[in-house]
Amino acid sequence: MATTTYLLTKTPNSSGECQIILRTYIRHDYRLRVQSGIWVNPKRWGKKNNITIPVIEGEEQQDLLKKKELLKKLTAFIENAVATASDRNALDRTWGERQVKAFYKPPKAKREDEKSFFDIIDEYIAKHKLSEQRLKNFKVLTRCLKRFELYKRKTGGRGFKLNLSSLNPEQLRQIDEFLANERQVFLQFPEIYEEVPYSAKIAVKTPKRKRPPVLDEEGNEVPKGIPKERGQNSIADMMNRFRAFILWANDKGYTANNPFKHYSIGEIVYGTPIYISNEERNRLYETDLSDDPALAVQRDIFVFQCYIGCRVSDLYKMTERNIIDGAIEYIPRKTKEDRGITVRVPLTKIALEILARYRDPVRETLLPFYSEQKYNVKIKEAFKRAGLDRMVTTIDQRTRQEVQRPLYEVASSHMARRTFIGNIYKKVKDPNLVGSLSGHKEGSKAFARYRDIDEEMKKELVGFLD
Repeated sequence: MATTTYLLTKTPNSSGECQIILRTYIRHDYRLRVQSGIWVNPKRWGKKNNITIPVIEGEEQQDLLKKKELLKKLTAFIENAVATASDRNALDRTWGERQVKAFYKPPKAKREDEKSFFDIIDEYIAKHKLSEQRLKNFKVLTRCLKRFELYKRKTGGRGFKLNLSSLNPEQLRQIDEFLANERQVFLQFPEIYEEVPYSAKIAVKTPKRKRPPVLDEEGNEVPKGIPKERGQNSIADMMNRFRAFILWANDKGYTANNPFKHYSIGEIVYGTPIYISNEERNRLYETDLSDDPALAVQRDIFVFQCYIGCRVSDLYKMTERNIIDGAIEYIPRKTKEDRGITVRVPLTKIALEILARYRDPVRETLLPFYSEQKYNVKIKEAFKRAGLDRMVTTIDQRTRQEVQRPLYEVASSHMARRTFIGNIYKKVKDPNLVGSLSGHKEGSKAFARYRDIDEEMKKELVGFLD
């Protein structure tokens, strides 16, 4: 523990007062000596090296009492700084002088209305109720906005900073454009992405085995950490999150400015959900993949997901404890903060068969999962091996144009959820009943996308024209 003793300088000032010197213990071979900025008359400096207070009340007594209290507070400030220092070997005279300066002129605390743009975002993240996934998505947006600031400074906006009061529709348009073109920005200004990485995972450097470089379609090496091209739906979703933050800042009184009043966010457009039929699901399950056991495992997990209809994030969190009386029970992570409703899905014969095949009391997870990215790659490969290559029409999210692609190219973990919902909805067109199995909110707009009448029913209806 730091202890302090005092000395009095021998050279007086013009008022005949000498300055008190603090000697604070740092380590056994070093005591920090620093000027206190407190001056006293040597006549009022006692033999025990402290300020002596006269008995007679008066102006001198009050002045010395104030100096003694000030010295006490300064001593406590220095000793606390010593005690909390991470490296005592770095505590030299210059450090001591900085502490004395900080004691007399502490940095002004920011007033609420002086908080920076990103200070307010931090408060929004800390205080606003966000689900785990929405929090993750908002942090992605925050990193994008930080990179946008740096990009503006690189392209002529010297000293540019985002500001709630001056944010305007033109800046929103520039942010929208930046989100769409981050891939090009990365190639032009890679140093921006060293300061604020595209992915939070890139900032954490962990030793990994060396892997072959990733190549683009032309055979060129793709730089590490390069942003993915964003579709218009993704950009619109990010801008909607940004607007939600601005409205919160308006509500909290941080600004009266709402640039979104005069800015139109692009519409989020979805095509008809693509899913596989029960027959295609069975074909996939029955395909012989014994030559590739790892692929067979991921195929089985996908088929299991087709039978319970959960999101992949919920599937990855499941354990043996989620199996209760022949059913899977879970609370969807996406909506559990809004409504903690338990979803219960009875397990079919094939679902139980898959669970039995991979049951492992030692493993913490319900099934032997890969990472979500690898899982999606395996799903596409399994679809191709099963010959699920019928052409489907999808919407290119960058161009918003229709494109035709083989089914295996668009296969993903979310297709399992769509397969569960779509095939049940064909038989029972009650969104609330299906929602009780899929975890959708009652009256969810998502079900409007499943209301397409299947092809056989369409042919039957057209036949009435003959």
